[in-house]
Amino acid sequence: MIYTDTKKLEVLKTVAALGSISKAADRLGYSQPGLTGMLNRLEDEVGFPLLERGSSGVSLTARGQELMPAIDDVLSAYSAFERAVDGARHNGEDILRIGTYTSISRNLLPKAMRMFRDIRPQAKLVIKDGSGSEIEKWVSDGTVDIGLASNNFSGRLEFIHLFNDPYYAVLPPGLTAGETYDIRGFEGQNFLVPSYGMDLDILRTLQRHGVTPVFSLLAMEDQAVIKMVEQGLGVSMLSELVLKGCTSNLTISPIEPASFRELGIIIKSSRQSNHLLREFIACLREAAPAER
Repeated sequence: MIYTDTKKLEVLKTVAALGSISKAADRLGYSQPGLTGMLNRLEDEVGFPLLERGSSGVSLTARGQELMPAIDDVLSAYSAFERAVDGARHNGEDILRIGTYTSISRNLLPKAMRMFRDIRPQAKLVIKDGSGSEIEKWVSDGTVDIGLASNNFSGRLEFIHLFNDPYYAVLPPGLTAGETYDIRGFEGQNFLVPSYGMDLDILRTLQRHGVTPVFSLLAMEDQAVIKMVEQGLGVSMLSELVLKGCTSNLTISPIEPASFRELGIIIKSSRQSNHLLREFIACLREAAPAER
């Protein structure tokens, strides 16, 4: 009897379709040695070669081609099984619980949710705004199914990159700012630090460049920081996503050297994700801004 998992079969099918192990590794999010190891183990399990490697790429052996219809049947049946399990788990309802930064729920989620609703019109989404540490805890203990935050968590979770969110210097109105703002210009200034996920990102960025402002007000809500800068109470550094639609009464300038926070998806394991979660992740990737 052969004992294998569907992930190896999906890998084999992708490699056969692309004709390249390296391209398949990029598409599926594996390292090339890791994917090669999976294929080798699958060949060991069936007892004969499934792929032949040549100068023009990788292709199925004759026996590998014979197995493909059965592999398609197995993958189709397993997908149906996953959907049935999802339905049973939620008593017939598709429910996805999301933990996210406020800036992401305002600017990225609406587009992703609209795409998701087109393919899952009956699904229910439950959204909880929180800080980075809160979102990490929620994903870890199962309070939410997926987190949307920056890549600064410390637990044993999986991070899927979506896009880089560049930082801007945020200065009171009337101040002159050039095309860029040297991050060292924050040295000794009254610096307002936001909360809900950006505080750690910003403090680490300042520390990395050896900059030490005067931190008189820490961990405030993003909009409170903006209002205080507008009143001349200090300066700050906020990301493009946070500033979207809120720059009319501010002086802003891109940080030099260019700095950003890496935003993405936090989940327990992509290999164990259900069909509903994988569909939502695909919508998030499509909705994310294009990298510059």
